[in-house]
Amino acid sequence: MMTAPLITVIMPAYNSVQYIEKAIKSVLNQTYSQLELLIIDDGSNDGTRDIINQQQQSDDRIRLICLDNQGSGAARNEGLRRATGEYVAFIDADDYYDQNFLLQGMRLAEQGCDCIVYNYQRFNSDQETLYRVEPTPLKSYSAVWNKLYRKECWDNLSFPQNMKIEDFEVVPIAVGSAKKIGFVSDTFYYYRIHQISITHQTDINEAREAVKACQLLFENMKKKAVSFNQDDLALYINSFLYSHLYTCMSRLSTKDEKKAAFNIITTYSKALNKQVFNSAKTLVAPSKSKQLRNDLMTTLFNAGYFNLGLLLVNSMAKLFGKRGVK
Repeated sequence: MMTAPLITVIMPAYNSVQYIEKAIKSVLNQTYSQLELLIIDDGSNDGTRDIINQQQQSDDRIRLICLDNQGSGAARNEGLRRATGEYVAFIDADDYYDQNFLLQGMRLAEQGCDCIVYNYQRFNSDQETLYRVEPTPLKSYSAVWNKLYRKECWDNLSFPQNMKIEDFEVVPIAVGSAKKIGFVSDTFYYYRIHQISITHQTDINEAREAVKACQLLFENMKKKAVSFNQDDLALYINSFLYSHLYTCMSRLSTKDEKKAAFNIITTYSKALNKQVFNSAKTLVAPSKSKQLRNDLMTTLFNAGYFNLGLLLVNSMAKLFGKRGVK
């Protein structure tokens, strides 16, 4: 009788004492039990490591790896380097799996899928919201965790270090490396929304990082010889730049900072859209109404009318039933 393929589940952790036990148990209680759980603790000082050690004593499938405040990108890279499984999955220390997350993916892996994409649930203490994705590299959501991968998808690919934006420039390449992509429409991943992630402080580096992430995406495409549909790629990148422009305009404190962030993002987007996507638009949008929004918004921001531009975006979001940021 053949042994079931081993799955390596990679969990970066940093000061996650409040939630990590639930995350760990959601992995260990999987109905697909042929797994190893690599927990990469990145210098926690709040008791997180004590919980990991306690769980490790009762289940030898846990392996603890300790780093010293190198960031989640470095933690994930270390997990990939240490992984011994034929397949890899990721989970954040404050999220959790449904007990059938791995089993559902492996059923499709048995049918020849190299990457399996899942819809996922966002939740907080007040509500849960289902997020639907598509089984394509650029429409599967840029997060690393709502997927199961054959390990070879990550060959010659790593997360950027010392950057807050870590998934956008890497995950589509891993998915795009798959010869066959599977799709699980039911919800098996639960992503926790924290208030701090909504109100976090933004500085001018967010604009710089957004541009750098796009540059790294193209570098990774070349390195892995992965190509995408040009229209889909244009929307993927422009929607990402729109999101970060909106965030900078919403959260930066001074007009000078907002103007600088606007110039960083739109100088790059204009050149990219002209040279790569043959478009004269500052930010390409997927529909006529959103293109009108983008054109008016960037015109107002360029003239220094930042509050008016935000008001326009939010008013159109209410009109069309969409949130401003997406």
